[in-house]
Amino acid sequence: MPVSSGWPLTPGAIRFFVPHFANEQLARHPLTESLYVNGMGYYPEASGHNMTRSHHQDNLIMYCSAGSGRLLVGATQAQVTAGDLVVLPAGVSHRYQAAPKTPWTLRWVHFSGQRARDYIANLGLPEQQYCIQLGLHPKIITDFDALFSVQHTGYNLKALIHASQQLKQSLSYLALLTTRETQQARQPIDLDRIQSLMTAHLNGELELDKLAAAAHLSKYHFAKRYRALTGYSPIQHFIHLKMERACYLLDISQRSVAEVAAELGYGDPQYFSRLFKKVTGLSPSGYRRLQKG
Repeated sequence: MPVSSGWPLTPGAIRFFVPHFANEQLARHPLTESLYVNGMGYYPEASGHNMTRSHHQDNLIMYCSAGSGRLLVGATQAQVTAGDLVVLPAGVSHRYQAAPKTPWTLRWVHFSGQRARDYIANLGLPEQQYCIQLGLHPKIITDFDALFSVQHTGYNLKALIHASQQLKQSLSYLALLTTRETQQARQPIDLDRIQSLMTAHLNGELELDKLAAAAHLSKYHFAKRYRALTGYSPIQHFIHLKMERACYLLDISQRSVAEVAAELGYGDPQYFSRLFKKVTGLSPSGYRRLQKG
């Protein structure tokens, strides 16, 4: 069982720990052995909240939605403010405390599992960084709060399995946010603006020059930074968006392949079909024959 701060619960606060016998079940269960919840909590305006751990065996994430506090890991100190996510892998000694005048509001989860380290690595935080500003996201709060429903189930195994699956989804969502924040800090590009520009040109061509100009970068630096953020080159991503649109048109209409190709700016239906198959793995006619639903 995780080591609790012992902070006295105030009205509206939550603290729930999974007992040892249930943790053992989760560690052996094929649906949760990779990652499972050990405990969770919600501390609103947690005046006097503080914790020191020299050794701990599980992993901890905390999300601050109001107020502030201080985190100390080794010689590194960080101020924690509203919108910050704190990630403390197993084995990392740490101290933290709420600010005296503006105590934080925290939601937190302890978790373990054979793949827990992989889920943490997927968050993409820079080495030796344990706190990142994500901003205030209602979905993060909703995801944490959804976990708390497990506290009134009498340690029901299926409820604990469900909570563990919810945590996997939450960590995957946080990875989208953390990766974007850390990459944007190093490679500043307004992705929303660039991808809106792509969407507006799905019925025609869009040159790399125009995309780079919208980002106020050279073609070389824009292409490099865009790939770092998305995993794709800008033009490759643009083509993927066009093929996504093609799938939609094939689904909702009886237009011929040539008509769909023309709507997306391809004058040669055969070239369009080759490109469609390269991206999706199917020809347009093969895609249309799929039993979808």
